[in-house]
Amino acid sequence: MTAPTDLREEIRLALRSPILPSVVERLAAVEGYLDVVWPRVKSSVETAGFIGSALYMTDMALDAVEQVYEPVLTRDDLLAAGMSEGDLEALAEVIDVFHYVQPQVLLVFAALAEAIGREEVGGYGKPDERGLGEREERHLATEIPLASDDTPPLPEVTEALGLASAPDLYRAVASWPAYLGVAWEELQHLAAYPDFRRRGRGLYFYARSGARFLAVPLRANPDALREAGLDDETIEAARAALDETLPALAMMMMHAEAMRLGLGVAEREVVKKE
Repeated sequence: MTAPTDLREEIRLALRSPILPSVVERLAAVEGYLDVVWPRVKSSVETAGFIGSALYMTDMALDAVEQVYEPVLTRDDLLAAGMSEGDLEALAEVIDVFHYVQPQVLLVFAALAEAIGREEVGGYGKPDERGLGEREERHLATEIPLASDDTPPLPEVTEALGLASAPDLYRAVASWPAYLGVAWEELQHLAAYPDFRRRGRGLYFYARSGARFLAVPLRANPDALREAGLDDETIEAARAALDETLPALAMMMMHAEAMRLGLGVAEREVVKKE
């Protein structure tokens, strides 16, 4: 059994995402958990401080990627591979959605993971309301079909990244096989760079420490979850889902920035480069 459709839709809209990320679907499959914790975190997600923290992490990820990765692939190479300028624009827009949504999911999941082991987390963020900007409206209107896990080269991607299934980012860009076919030749080597892996772990730990900046205190430890009617088996399933997905979320942030960089996009969101 999964979380109700209306709750899942509420989460999707709060993240300003055109799709519900599969990692949220994974957590929604833990019966009753999101019904309890989402109302406790939603108010923080709807603050300007939350999206500011998420976008700050994209800058961290881009800085890290720039230090270890210099794209060889160029727009001219992609055009020569059969893509059009329109394809490149559409691809960049889809990657921008993931650039924007993935850090939000990472922050929410990190806060929930921190909350399991603490009396409460958060309460230090500013409660200023988050608006709906033109960019977010554009993201919500972006169509993102996700290729099936067995679409080449997704099985190779999944194995190389050590995941149970292909990440949404790669399933989305698989709509442009000419892009993914040549881009993966470069991207597959990123995980072999120790500094790349180290910086991905750094994002993960930053997100967990950033839970204190939720605007509204979050209480979601086992005692609080039991009080809300969840049993120990459900609580452990939620903990396992969070532990399994968090590191991959941080790494996919790094891969999204590498993709943007390969398309010539290196603009910062919060900390502008001189």
